[in-house]
Amino acid sequence: MRIKDQDSIREIIAACKVTPSEYLESEEIEFKEYRDTQALHNAKDLAEEVSALANFRGGIIIIGIKDSSNVVHKNWISQLVGFERGDVIEIEQRLKGKLKPSLEIYVEYLDFESKFYLIIHVPHRRDSLITTSSGKVCIRDGRSSRPMEPDEVRTAVNNLQNYDWSADLLDLNVIDCLEASALDEAYEDYCSRKNYPVESQPNKSAFLEAIGATNNGYLTKAGLLFLGKSDFIRQWLGIYEYRFSCKTRSGKLLLNKVWEECIWKSIKFAKQDFSICNENQEIKFKDKIYNVPVLDDIAFHEAFINAIVHRNYSIDGMISVDFDFAKITITNPGSFYGGVTSENIVIHQPRHRNKALARLLMQFQLVDRAGMGVKRMGLGSLIYGREFPKFGESFDCVEVAMQAESVLPGIFVLVQANPDTYGLIELILINSLYRKGVISVNEAQKKIRSLSTNAWISLKESVESIEQLEFCGSKDGVYIRVNPKWNEFFDIRKTFSVTTTSTKHVKLYDYLIEFGEASNDDLTTLLEHKNSTYTSKFLKDAEYVYRIGSSRNSRWLLKKDGSEK
Repeated sequence: MRIKDQDSIREIIAACKVTPSEYLESEEIEFKEYRDTQALHNAKDLAEEVSALANFRGGIIIIGIKDSSNVVHKNWISQLVGFERGDVIEIEQRLKGKLKPSLEIYVEYLDFESKFYLIIHVPHRRDSLITTSSGKVCIRDGRSSRPMEPDEVRTAVNNLQNYDWSADLLDLNVIDCLEASALDEAYEDYCSRKNYPVESQPNKSAFLEAIGATNNGYLTKAGLLFLGKSDFIRQWLGIYEYRFSCKTRSGKLLLNKVWEECIWKSIKFAKQDFSICNENQEIKFKDKIYNVPVLDDIAFHEAFINAIVHRNYSIDGMISVDFDFAKITITNPGSFYGGVTSENIVIHQPRHRNKALARLLMQFQLVDRAGMGVKRMGLGSLIYGREFPKFGESFDCVEVAMQAESVLPGIFVLVQANPDTYGLIELILINSLYRKGVISVNEAQKKIRSLSTNAWISLKESVESIEQLEFCGSKDGVYIRVNPKWNEFFDIRKTFSVTTTSTKHVKLYDYLIEFGEASNDDLTTLLEHKNSTYTSKFLKDAEYVYRIGSSRNSRWLLKKDGSEK
């Protein structure tokens, strides 16, 4: 990513012919002189200069300009010494190796009046402070760089959490930077979504301001990402690639496309490729044939948009879609943000690293304001009888994988008939019980713990809302089973039998979950026994509870694997 264009850099170098280089250095410009590439590789101060620029606003380092203090008789033109040609890839990699964490610096040579100058473009890293490999954290201070004081480090770390890269303004001509066809399509789509009469439609400038692509007439980085020309995005923001690959289960590659485009066109391309690969399949249930797609298109839309919204744009990288008909995996650069993890992603409040971009896509109604994207991914998988999507983080990337190969016909038909009845937890339960018929409440709570702050309450509410399910119990524990009337529908060959004390076990479990412990007298009343002798025998037979204390001071508790602790 270039921080300054080549014409601007040539103007800076040209100014050194008549001006002391020290006067031309600034918070964003640093000059250096090294004997050769080996001296550059051995220089400790270069990594510190990069750290300082990256931790401030970003900037450029021009190698090949002599320090003005070494110039005699004000012969300023002698400052332009140039620098020998070297391998820019090696220079980039060796310099990156001296920095922590990774920083996408860009190195290039620029010729000026028969001499070459090495230009190091240093982006501002917005999500982390950049240190040298030795642990030094530097900052730009006027025309020079220095180590940060401990208090400055603490303040800088706190500020990182509130910074929004996508809200930065760009001093560029808006119309020149935007892709004309993308702007026209987005504008027409927006007016259609808003149901504007033709005579009341805003002009395009008002449209860009309304969605947040511009701010007081200045283009935002979010706006350039959304509708910008690919070469402007590459020059002013970075290299952001997309890839869509599709292969058969045997590994034969059917489709493999890579592109660099604005978000509007990238969504369009990805959906086109997805439609090509997302074949329909026939499933049979009770002598009826249903056409079912390999993967739910809403789930794919949410997963792809989620990758766009949450990726880390301060680093170059690729959003990739890998589809092999068994599963689809979508990967985006960056780690989880704002306390979100793979375990709490469903119940955690949405956190946006790129707030302006998120707002833009919300204004355009490509992203739901309520943060329903992850839940819709889940619903789009579970309604076919598939597992809940799996989220993970590795190698500075976040990925989501969704099953695509299996369909449980009964689940699909049941949900299609009453789509509003089944939420995530209800779908997880009926999927878990299909063909199996029964599941322990302990196992059920483990399955939904990432979806609820109180798994037992959520289970109770879900079972009560679904006529096909019911609680039951025995001395071994408490279970959820399919109501026997629905066994055939759920393809269950063997009914899970219950005893006459089934409801009492459910009552006992529920009471101990709520209150933690109970005396023999409490439970005698709860279970409606004639006296405590019956209660004692019932409790001694129940293998999921245990007693502490003795006589009238004894208390009954759930065993550890039967509680929510």
